[in-house]
Amino acid sequence: MSYTLNNDEKERFKKALISAIAIPFIDDIEDYIVESIWAYSKGVFITDPFNNIRPKRLFDVTDSQRGIGWSVKSLQWPFSPGCIFELVIQRAAVFKKAAQLGFPGLSINCDPNEIGAALLEHWKRKVEEDANSQGVKDKRIIVLLKTSDKTKFSIYEDCLHSYKLDEIKWQWTNSLKNGLQGIRKEDNLCIYRWYPSQTQFFERFKLSEEAYNFTLEPKRLEISSVVDILADYL
Repeated sequence: MSYTLNNDEKERFKKALISAIAIPFIDDIEDYIVESIWAYSKGVFITDPFNNIRPKRLFDVTDSQRGIGWSVKSLQWPFSPGCIFELVIQRAAVFKKAAQLGFPGLSINCDPNEIGAALLEHWKRKVEEDANSQGVKDKRIIVLLKTSDKTKFSIYEDCLHSYKLDEIKWQWTNSLKNGLQGIRKEDNLCIYRWYPSQTQFFERFKLSEEAYNFTLEPKRLEISSVVDILADYL
């Protein structure tokens, strides 16, 4: 299932993005900046980390009234409709946590499908624990894709998929077992990648043909102008 911003949300997102880009003290559109822009576009509250310590939870933006939670990401990527992009969703040291996950004795020499099962269990626990603690019932992910020149953008929003064991097959990329791939049986698409050496767990996504794509002409204000405007206002 995919989601679509309504026209008002699109305009709010673009205005907030243009405003953020204009501030010369900001070097990129990422992390809390994207989270706050998304919260603004949705009209929901987000804790300001400047004076508040935010716990490291999966869902960066939540709508407590509707029980919706978004894991917010940004990614520089040469995107196009229907393209595949990927990002790290978790550090998954499943060999160290094997017993805790219910896979005692798990090692790199085990069946790749058993290792894959441990990875899915590791990710599932993170999602469920944070969803419960944050009061989230509708679990989603949103990724702001951006080109290197910060002129073209696309918004990917979808539910956080939770796959069953029999929906994914796992295989090593080579005989050295440098990387593990999770292949979705439904369409034979590689949707997970995991590297034992760095424990990085990647998920791969397909950008919908109906995704909201837009172009901006980024403008940066002079530092002195920003300081003068804000100083007078404050």
